[in-house]
This record gives sequence, structure tokens and C-alpha cells, in this order.
Amino acid sequence: MEEPQAQQPQATPPVTNFWLKEGMLRSVWSVSGYFLAVLFLTVILIIINSPIGIIDDWRIANPLFMLLAALGISWMMAVAVDRVPFMEVTGLRWRRSSAWQLAGGIAVAGLMQAALLLLELLFGDARIFLGQLTFSYVAVLLTYSLFTFSLVGFAEEILMRGYPFTILHQRSGSMRALVITAVIFSLIHGANPGIGWLGFANIFLAGIWLGAARLVTGALWLPIGLHIGWNFFLGSVFGFPVSGVFERSVFITEYSGPDWLTGGSFGPEGGLLATAVLIAGTAILYLPGISSWLSPAANSQPQTEKGATTEHKEES
Repeated sequence: MEEPQAQQPQATPPVTNFWLKEGMLRSVWSVSGYFLAVLFLTVILIIINSPIGIIDDWRIANPLFMLLAALGISWMMAVAVDRVPFMEVTGLRWRRSSAWQLAGGIAVAGLMQAALLLLELLFGDARIFLGQLTFSYVAVLLTYSLFTFSLVGFAEEILMRGYPFTILHQRSGSMRALVITAVIFSLIHGANPGIGWLGFANIFLAGIWLGAARLVTGALWLPIGLHIGWNFFLGSVFGFPVSGVFERSVFITEYSGPDWLTGGSFGPEGGLLATAVLIAGTAILYLPGISSWLSPAANSQPQTEKGATTEHKEES
């Protein structure tokens, strides 16, 4: 006589409620908690630094503290909450294409700024002058500016298009990831001097452009390079205000065209000429040849310590 088979225990379905979706923290709570935690930690670091004066240059202190906060909270969310690899969720894994994407992003942004300068000269009644500068002054100026704008580029890209972009992309789709992070990116510039509705719109478009670079490459290195190059050439080379903030520069550019076209005191990012450049830059990323060349599939092998890739080798 056959013995009755023991009943197999039924698998418990993943929990879905106000906080969780299929056992995972909903993206709205993950992303909201992330931004609040980064903001809180950044403010704490600034408050601690203020009376001590360890770093008294705000151009270095502010982005550095934001960068440290974004990295720390990203690591905490990746390890403790989502249990995913930190380098993958932030898009910072170093691959064979990372160096040229970073350097290429800076160069491409420089070409975009040259195009924007040309438009300002043609349609914005702009004039450009070369200051009476020594070689040593220019070298120190450009080195300092590249360093500070690199801090800004790394900090803002890791903050916006690192952990939160990945979570939104995986759980809500690429379109929501693009739009939500671009909106937040625009809003965090709301206190910049001279910003108007076109400034908000163009920073939103810049967020779409940088997010598109993140999507096309599957990594953060091209967006970081584009961000660094955009600010560096806009402010320190050509002498425009960067999101309303004036910088020391190699060239001095003056313009007297209408604010809606040139951007006025906010700089070119507040005018329609920058709108055209940003839309064109985003469209170029999706040209078939460009997008396939930049795609993760074409640049998917991480580098090892000796420079070799992680491709599996057949045993002899």
C-alpha cells in the first residue's frame, strides 16, 4: 500500500502594499529617501566645515560634500536596502570604454559650446575678447577650473543619474527615469541668480541630454564628461555665466541681444540658442551609428587590474 505523499509547502507570494511592490521597496520611496538623506548629510557636512574652515573655498567645499554624501548614501541604499552591486547601480563600473567616454564627453561638450558661442556671435549681438593674461595665470586658472568643475560634474551626475536613475529605470521605465531626474535636476538650480522659466526649461533639457547619454552607454562616464566639459568651456574658457554664476575666464564675452535669445544674466543656458544646442546634442546621441557605437553591448567588458577583459577563456 502506497504511503500518501507529503504536501509541498506553497511559496509565499511577494508582499505588495503601500511601501512595497512584490517584496521590494517602491521606487518612489527609494528615490525620495535617497534624495532626503543626501540633502541632510550634505547640509551636516557644510555645517561642520563652516566654523572649522577646513575647506574655505565654496567652489570646492560644496560639490565635494555633495559628492561624499551621494556616494555614501548610494552605497548604503545599494547594500542595505536593494542589495545590488554598488558599482553597477551607480553606473561607475570601470570598463575598457570608460576613459575615452569621459575624455570624449569633455571634448564633445567643448564643441557644443563652440557652436553655442558661434550662435551668440551671429544672432545674440555678442563680442568676444582675449584678456591680457600671462601663460602661468591661464595654466593655473584652467587647472583650478577643471578641478572644481570636475567635482561638480561627478557630484551632480552621481547624485542625479547614479542610484536614483538606475532604480527608476529598472522599476518604472526609461521615460520616467529621464523625466523625473531631469525635473529634479532643474529644480535644484532654482536658487541660482537670474534664473527664469527658460533657464528652468533648458536645465531640464540638459537633464534629458545627460540622461540620454546614461541610457545609450549604460554607464555614467559619458554624462560626467559632458557635464564637466559643458561648464568648463562655457564659463572658464568662453567667459559666459554658468547657470547665473560668473567665473574667471580666458576670454571675455559680452552680448546685448534679447534675454529670451541669449539668456541674459543667467548666461546662455537661459536662452533659446542653448535650447537649440541641447536638442541637437540629444538627437545626435540617438543617431543609429552613434548609438550603436556607444551602446553597452559594444563596450561591455570590464577591465581587470592587468588591463585584460573578463571574457571567459576556453580551457586548453
